[in-house]
Amino acid sequence: MYRLHPSTVLTIAACGWLLILALNSPLVSAVVAGAMLAYGVWATRSLAIVLASAALCVPVALSMLVIHAPYGDNQLIPLITSDGLLIAATLALRFFALMVCFIVAMSVLRISDIAKWLQVSRAGHKIAYIVGASLQSLPQGAQAWRTVRDANQLAGIKVTWRNTISRVVIPVISRLLIQGTERGHALAAVGFDEEGTRTLLRPVPDSAVSRVLRYIVPIGTIGVMVFVWI
Repeated sequence: MYRLHPSTVLTIAACGWLLILALNSPLVSAVVAGAMLAYGVWATRSLAIVLASAALCVPVALSMLVIHAPYGDNQLIPLITSDGLLIAATLALRFFALMVCFIVAMSVLRISDIAKWLQVSRAGHKIAYIVGASLQSLPQGAQAWRTVRDANQLAGIKVTWRNTISRVVIPVISRLLIQGTERGHALAAVGFDEEGTRTLLRPVPDSAVSRVLRYIVPIGTIGVMVFVWI
C-alpha cells in the first residue's frame, strides 16, 4: 500500500486545520473533511475512520444543538430557531472537520515511521525516542491492563472498588516501570547516549510525490487564504 512520508501527512493535516480555523467557512470545512476522509479511507482500506469521526462528533453536535438551537430570532417550533440551528450546524461541521484531520493523520501514520523520520532529522535521536515512547505509552498501558485483568481472572479474583488499587493500578504501573527500566538498559547497551550521527538500515520512504505535496499544499493553503481574504 502506498504511504506518504510522515512529514507530508502532518503538513497536510496542519494545513487543513489552518484553512478551517482561518477561513471559518462551512464550505471549507466540508471540503477539507471530505478530502481527508477520502484519503484516509483509501490509505487504510477501511471505513473505520468515517465511523470513528462520526461517533466522536455526534455528542458534540448534540451539545451544540442544545446550546444554540433555542436562541435565535426566527423560531420554527418551541425551543428551535432557524438561525440557532445554522450556528449549531456550522460549529459542529467545523469540529468534525478538525477531528477528521487529526484522526486521519493518526490512522495512517506509524509510530515506527515517525520515530525513524525524527531520528535522522534535525530533532535528533533523543527527541525521536521521547516522541516514540510517548506515542506507544497508551497501547502499552492498554496491553498491561489486559494482562493484569487476565491474571486476576485466572486467579479467580473479583476486582471491585475496594481492591482496584492493589489488584489493578499498582500491578499495571509496576509492569510499565519494569518495561521502562528494561528499555533503559537496552538503550545504554547500544550506545544511546553516545554522540554522533545516527543512520537507519531501512529509512522511511520519501517519494517524489511526498516531497512535492510537502511544498505544494502549504503554498496552495496560503494562496487560498489570501484569495479569500482579498
